[in-house]
Order: sequence, then C-alpha cells, then structure tokens
Amino acid sequence: VAPVAGLDGDKVLHGPDLSFEGENPEVAYLDTYGHGTHMAGIIAGDRPGHEGIAPGARIVSVKVAGHDGVTTVPQVVAAIDWVVEHRATDGLNIRVLNLSLGQQGVDSHIGDPLSAAVERAWDAGIFVVVAAGNDGETQAHLDSPAIDPYVMAVGAVDSDTDEDRNERPVPAWSGKGDGTRNPDVIAPGRSIASYRVPGSTIDNAAPSARYGDDFFRGSGTSQAAAATSGLAALMLSNYPNLTPDEVKHNIEIRAYSHEEVSAKRQGDGQVDGYVAEKSPKTGIQAQSFTPAAGAGTGIVAPTGATWSGGTWSGGTWSGATWSGATWSGGTWSGATWSGATWSGATWSGATWSGGT
Repeated sequence: VAPVAGLDGDKVLHGPDLSFEGENPEVAYLDTYGHGTHMAGIIAGDRPGHEGIAPGARIVSVKVAGHDGVTTVPQVVAAIDWVVEHRATDGLNIRVLNLSLGQQGVDSHIGDPLSAAVERAWDAGIFVVVAAGNDGETQAHLDSPAIDPYVMAVGAVDSDTDEDRNERPVPAWSGKGDGTRNPDVIAPGRSIASYRVPGSTIDNAAPSARYGDDFFRGSGTSQAAAATSGLAALMLSNYPNLTPDEVKHNIEIRAYSHEEVSAKRQGDGQVDGYVAEKSPKTGIQAQSFTPAAGAGTGIVAPTGATWSGGTWSGGTWSGATWSGATWSGGTWSGATWSGATWSGATWSGATWSGGT
C-alpha cells in the first residue's frame, strides 16, 4: 500500500515485504504495481469525501508482489501465516484478511497449499475474503484459494445502472463455480473508483482509467472482494464477538439474488450494503468440509522455525505506534529464509522446490 492521501499517517502499518523487491530500499514496502492501494482505498480509505467502506478500520499491508504484480504460492502462504502469527501482536487485532488475488488451474482445495493457509487463518478467527477470479469465460471453477469452501469467495456484479448491462448484471469474466463450489456472493466490481498510485505499473498502463488527479477506476473480482472485506470490517466493529462462520452466514442470508443469473455465477446473490447495521444471527452451526491439509496431501502446518531467527528485508515498521501500543523497538528481529523449512518444502533464496 502506497502512502497516498486517505492511506497515510498511522492509517497503514507495514508488515514484512516478502516480494522480490524487498531488498531494494527504494521500493521495499511500497505498492509499485498500484493494485494493493486501490483495494485498501475501497476497504478503508479515509480521505474526506472519498472514503472507503470502513473508513474507521486500519490496514496492515503485507507485500508479496512487485511492479509486475507477480508472486508465487509460497510467498502468499508465508504472508498468510505471518498474519496468523501476528494477528494480535501489540494490539493489531487483525479480524479480516483480504486476498484480491488467485491462482488459476487448481480444481480442488484438497491438497492445495493456498487453501490450507487460508483455513489456518479461518481457524485462528480471521475472516478471509477472496476474489473468485476473472476468468469466468475460460475456466469452469473458481481460482485458488477462493475454491476453498470455508472462506468467502466473491464474484463481481455490474453496479452500473445502464439498462443493457443490467440484463447481464454479472460480467462474463467474473469467476464462476462448478455447481459444487460457487462464489458465495457477488459485490460491485466494475469501474470502481479508488486511490491512484501515480507512476505505478497499472497507472502507466491505463491512463484512460484515471479519474481526476488522484483516483483510478478498476474492474475485477478484486474490487468486489475489497468491498466485501470493508463490509465485514464494519460488521465486526459493531459485533466483535462474531466468528468467521457467523460473519459469512450473515452476509450470505442477507444477500439478494438476481433471478436471471445462475448460482454458479452469483452464489447466494449480491451483498447487502447495510448488512453491518442489521442485528446478526449467532450460534449457527460451524462449517464442516474436508480440510485442505491432511493425510496424503503432503501439506505440513508451519512449526517452530517460522518467524524467529534471521532478519526481515528492510525490517522497519512504518509508524511507531498502533492502537495505543508501541512496536517493540520498531523493527523485526530475525528472518532470512535460507535453509528454513516451510509447509513441507524448503526455501532457498528466491526459489521454492515445490514450484511457483
């Protein structure tokens, strides 16, 4: 996340930079691609007159991709597990994890490392929101980790009031399910205005998408996921005792369906923008699906050698205080990956023995 107006000061705290730019001090921790800042603005931007869904929330940014927007599965898994490990560090209170990203070509959550990682976050009490994917015209199932049935997978709906578009409110590119695992809900995802990062990759690539001097319009299930994450943050602010399963259930039962759209494309329907203001249903039965990790999958949950011993690339938190608590020394102690074991495979510099 870049420190643009509305996402500056103590609004954003930076976790580790796990991208390949992490060792370059000129760009470490910064959003050189322009995507993360756009999502953060939708979720919690706090610029007067241009607020996000939950402007009172704060953002913890964990960078996994550089200027090309490309990352690898182990980088994302490491980021998710960092969030789980530090969800309550020094008053962070991380309750919602937004993943506006996805991996194509994974047709089952069982044995999928990304799915196993989001399940660890879910089990730790973090509500995980994932973009369904933008390949609905070419792939007949959701991207990973949206394919995992525990998390909230979000497709896109066209919020434009144009009559012709409303005949097909779900864009053809929005990720569709296979009838067993569908998007849970859909949310506005076409031409969504949020904060621009001047000089970033997407800003340079699509100047026509600029909106005024400081804003940018973007389309995708990424934007839809961000909007849903903002709603979840509002809900948890009003009702902090809700579990991830309860948050998901309440968003689903309040959603409204489009009659002409199949469940493969919309799930339970379009999110209710006022869901966070409505008294939630609690005490629901917990979800129960076959876990992603288990016997024969080869996935091992991280232990001992996770976040201690070594140094983070760059290593300094931007901003000294958070929720009234002071960061210990302002830096992370430890954490080079050379030789460390992670989820059953071994890090070796910038490579991963299990592939990308």
